[in-house]
Amino acid sequence: MANILDYVAWRGDLTFAERPFNDVDNLILAELAYTNFKGIVSDMPVAVSDAWKLYEADGRDQSSMSCDPRAILEVCADSRRFGTILVHNYADIFDHEDTRQFGAMTFYLEDGTIYVAFRGTDTTMAGWREDLNFSYMMATPAQLDAVNYLNSVCASTDCPVRVGGHSKGGNLAMFAAAFCKTAYRDRIIQVYSNDGPGFNEVIASSDSYRGSLGKVKLIIPDGSVVGILLSNKQEKTVVKSNGKDATAQHIPYSWQVERDGFEEADRQSSTSLLLDRTLDEWVDNLNSEERAGFVSAIFDALDASGVKCLEDLSHDRWKTYNAILKAMGDLAPERKDIVKGVVLRLAAAGRDAIWDEAKSRFLKRGEEEKTVTV
Repeated sequence: MANILDYVAWRGDLTFAERPFNDVDNLILAELAYTNFKGIVSDMPVAVSDAWKLYEADGRDQSSMSCDPRAILEVCADSRRFGTILVHNYADIFDHEDTRQFGAMTFYLEDGTIYVAFRGTDTTMAGWREDLNFSYMMATPAQLDAVNYLNSVCASTDCPVRVGGHSKGGNLAMFAAAFCKTAYRDRIIQVYSNDGPGFNEVIASSDSYRGSLGKVKLIIPDGSVVGILLSNKQEKTVVKSNGKDATAQHIPYSWQVERDGFEEADRQSSTSLLLDRTLDEWVDNLNSEERAGFVSAIFDALDASGVKCLEDLSHDRWKTYNAILKAMGDLAPERKDIVKGVVLRLAAAGRDAIWDEAKSRFLKRGEEEKTVTV
């Protein structure tokens, strides 16, 4: 089962002139966008190989992140394919009070194109709260930042543009490509959303959004949860993942690759499809004001209890349950039943996932024992 690290080992000695840009290259650059290049990439472009040396010399550690970019950055820096790519226009904005988390960088490739990469959600509550704000806000602060960033980059170069990101970064890439200046849209050759959440019904029905879909490529793991959120209903490329659950499958290192592309799955898992239908019901049965109130109530309760990041929740999950119960208390009686039903089905889906994994392991073990016996 090969992943993006193996891909660099296979294809790292081949330039983009020898092997054209493909979907796996996109995921690698989207993963590199998680790198903390503050003070390393500033006014002047820096080669990936040089950026890695400065990153390493500074002793930077992002191991607390589920999408820690260190491993892929190191192997890319030592490769012909990625080592000479120039990184520029590093942006990093965080504001807990305004629920604003935004990061981006631009990669200049030797084939004469650029890849504008938007960073996904980190482990802070501000980042995850903003993800849920997609369900009711017409534009979040990060989405507006993404449009401004893409406009600025396109104004500084006449290169053909690819835009992409992982997780929330995929949503930002789609939003920026749809709502950037009209003059720049024709220069966009591809938009990648790598397991990124979708949009509320107002954005999804807009002419600008619908007009951009022909250039969008949605890529999700077979057990996706994030990439099925909200309106993300167009055709998807479903790839195999060795992640044991939806959280693990969301991490790019778990996605299975071949020499020139992803190893595709036949379909989404039954659990992913169930979650897809269940989350649709939540969106369909609560109006935007109710969604806003519910999301605000949950995160206000978490904030009041001192929760600042996902690690805090892992130590005390009752804080999450209590926050949901408190948020439900602010809903009208008939809406409480809807949300309660959704929460129960999400919990049931989680149990199904555990059972499916146990069943898979049992059957695999049986096959192995059979092989040994023969």
